[in-house]
Amino acid sequence: MHVSEAPGRLRRVPRTLITTPPARRLILVVAALAATAGLSACQVASPITTAQPYDPADGVSLDTEEVSVRDLLVVSEGNGTPGVIVGYVVNNSEEPLSVEVALVEDGTRTVLTPAVEIAADSAGRLDGRAAEGEFVDPVIAAQIPGLPGGLVDLRITTSTGEATSTSVPVLPPDGVYANYAELLGGGDAATATE
Repeated sequence: MHVSEAPGRLRRVPRTLITTPPARRLILVVAALAATAGLSACQVASPITTAQPYDPADGVSLDTEEVSVRDLLVVSEGNGTPGVIVGYVVNNSEEPLSVEVALVEDGTRTVLTPAVEIAADSAGRLDGRAAEGEFVDPVIAAQIPGLPGGLVDLRITTSTGEATSTSVPVLPPDGVYANYAELLGGGDAATATE
């Protein structure tokens, strides 16, 4: 608290009347601007990783002009046992599409059944999972080479002829995939080999 002298008595000056010297205010403003610029530089030099494309699930993603496939993977014990193809397919076109999955091994393509019919601007699942946990006609491969933890090559083809291939993970039917075990005891096998 500052005290000012008045003739004959001392008087207290309230703090609100005390001003910061202009040089100190300038230093504070410059420091605030420097801190703001520093934080902005950190944001540019350290991009947000969620802005980068990535697969947030166990499977992989595929995009073509007509379809977008998400969380594509195979659930199987592997080593020649059957496998359920898991994935969510979005039809981005204005026409209904049939989506076919083929297992590719050593240059041989084995077309799997059934083909999945997807209405225009709609979506469907390859694993046959329907509403309320029911299954209807999943896409099943008769034999999955290798073991869980490995990769297999799948080719996705639409009824218009658009096709794309990718390697997808093979996961065992346990944990969150345990409900696929009942589908692996039998089911539709591959129908054609090219």
